[in-house]
Amino acid sequence: MDQQPLTYFEKLERLYVLTETRKMLKNQLSELQVNNQSQAGIEDDLLKIEQEIMYYANGHDIEELDFTTSSLINPVFYTDFEGVE
Repeated sequence: MDQQPLTYFEKLERLYVLTETRKMLKNQLSELQVNNQSQAGIEDDLLKIEQEIMYYANGHDIEELDFTTSSLINPVFYTDFEGVE
């Protein structure tokens, strides 16, 4: 079965979900460290998320990316150029 490549916006959506999940897991990890509980499962999940983020970001580091304030949407992708000569 052939899979269609993801659109720019689908990649953005997945990156957003992954970064939010990463934030949540990092918060849980810090709580577990305070309570001296096992962290192995969360660390494994964080590693997998980091790998997926790198995949969807084409290897670019987006550690400091804030989806609420960053201008990620390039107008070229959604501007209608019909009729422009």
